[in-house]
Amino acid sequence: MTSKVLLGRKTFFSATRALAIQGATVEANKAVFGKAYRLHGHGYMAEAFYAGNIARDDGMIVNITELKPFLATASAYFDGTYLNDLVEFKDAPPTLENLVNCFWNHLPSELGSGQLQKLRLDESPRLWAIKTTDAMYLTRSYDFCAAHRLHAPNLPAGENERRYGKCNNPAGHGHNYTLEVTLQGDPDPRTGQLMPLPALDQLVEETVLERFDHRHLNEDCPEFADLIPTSENLARVIFDLLNPLLETPQSNLAKIGLHETFKNYFEVKR
Repeated sequence: MTSKVLLGRKTFFSATRALAIQGATVEANKAVFGKAYRLHGHGYMAEAFYAGNIARDDGMIVNITELKPFLATASAYFDGTYLNDLVEFKDAPPTLENLVNCFWNHLPSELGSGQLQKLRLDESPRLWAIKTTDAMYLTRSYDFCAAHRLHAPNLPAGENERRYGKCNNPAGHGHNYTLEVTLQGDPDPRTGQLMPLPALDQLVEETVLERFDHRHLNEDCPEFADLIPTSENLARVIFDLLNPLLETPQSNLAKIGLHETFKNYFEVKR
């Protein structure tokens, strides 16, 4: 059986918007959308992915030349607009989730030997949505810094040094971590969101950032009293802390990703 190949192509557009629930008060909209209730704008990056078998006659899944016009037309539809004025958003706020759904509908489901597999839409380096043929995901990223020492108390000193190297330094060492929290679900018909971002931000702040930011994981955090604070264990602890708190009628926690350094990445999925 021949494995299918995935092809991705990016396009860009910019637009303005204001997020609001029709008939809701300003305070209610602020609670749901945060600063996004005000008129503001974004530069968006969309990346469409088509999956298929490589054609024998030309060695391609989709001819990029054929894909370009569809992406250009879709981008032009949104580019330079006030999203709220578009017919798709007359009765629904132009949230990132609703926008990725709308962009998806502007693309052909099949092209060449490929089928539209997923669409990623970045609103900022901190927020992006991914729509697939059967699911939607929203990812929000956060930063925190912490120190840790990697040391297994049941192993002799020489073995700790061999396994952990410089990370076994008794004084410890530090990292600037980037945490990615990914939700999966269906947008609420009223808010157009998997979860209100102010609520998600507050939950992550109180549950993760206040617990670990500017801390020494070995010395300050009871979660690691009997657990070696590797980034594998830290990722698992963060997932277990967030998982029960992110179960809502609309969405749940699909995964968390933890960047320890530019080179090292760890992920825990549902």
